[in-house]
Amino acid sequence: MPEKATGCGPAPKTSPYERAVLGFRADPHMRDFVEKNYFDEDLGKAVSRYAQSEEFSRICTILQPHLASGSRLLDIGAGRGLTSLALAQRGAHVISVESDPCDVVGVGALARFWGRAPLPFTAVRGDILRLPFPDKSFDLVFCRSVLHHLKDLGEGLRESYRVLKPGGTFLAVNQHILTLLSSGNRFLKAHPATAFGVNENAYHAATVWRKLLGAGFMDIHFYGYPLELPEFLVATASNHLRSRLVGLPAVGRLFLVVFHKLHVAFRRYICVMEETRPAISMVAKRRIPNHAGNPHAPK
Repeated sequence: MPEKATGCGPAPKTSPYERAVLGFRADPHMRDFVEKNYFDEDLGKAVSRYAQSEEFSRICTILQPHLASGSRLLDIGAGRGLTSLALAQRGAHVISVESDPCDVVGVGALARFWGRAPLPFTAVRGDILRLPFPDKSFDLVFCRSVLHHLKDLGEGLRESYRVLKPGGTFLAVNQHILTLLSSGNRFLKAHPATAFGVNENAYHAATVWRKLLGAGFMDIHFYGYPLELPEFLVATASNHLRSRLVGLPAVGRLFLVVFHKLHVAFRRYICVMEETRPAISMVAKRRIPNHAGNPHAPK
């Protein structure tokens, strides 16, 4: 059976997130929302669909070096274990951490599924802001749709950094973002989970970048929003002037790169369409100390 960490304190009988998911499932108008967010009542079906998704395919591409049997992967805020189970099916040994014990969106659901189809993972009930693991324990720390729920984003990232081995990878997907100087009211008004009391939140992309750097991470890369270069090239075809400039011999590629960088800067940092609840993903590395060359290098 999956293990349960101690010292987390009792959880409420029904959390706002659990009420939200049950409410979405009961509302016929939210059927597409349930499917898009893998809230299916049948966890096995949700995992199967997710394992075939473009999001998971990209995750596996990034994590390929860590999918070997000897690597240790930590899934923080794992919920009912959607990604943990999909990764375990790929042969990775995953440790899942979730504070909610319930059978709908917490480790209870993960435990029940594990009983039907044993996989190489361990479920631990624990607090993301006080991870119950020693320093430098994992090759990878992963989370999906988690960072914007943390009471203290900086502390959560510092904890993730602490348990990573030097050179280890941090991967976070589906992180909501806000436009520059936004109060977040448009985002909150548009998010259906807030009606159930879920502590939905979002940060400006630059804030997330700053918090990652403050935690010690390096080689930080964002992806997933807005359009990436191949998609942007396709969209460029609908703009007459831009398509002509991009099609120019010799300098066309330069125009494409410049236009795309402007597009990313504007849509990611200045004018985010909060009503559509856009999200970015990010990958970063823990520094490798260089004591020989620099005794003052970060540890």
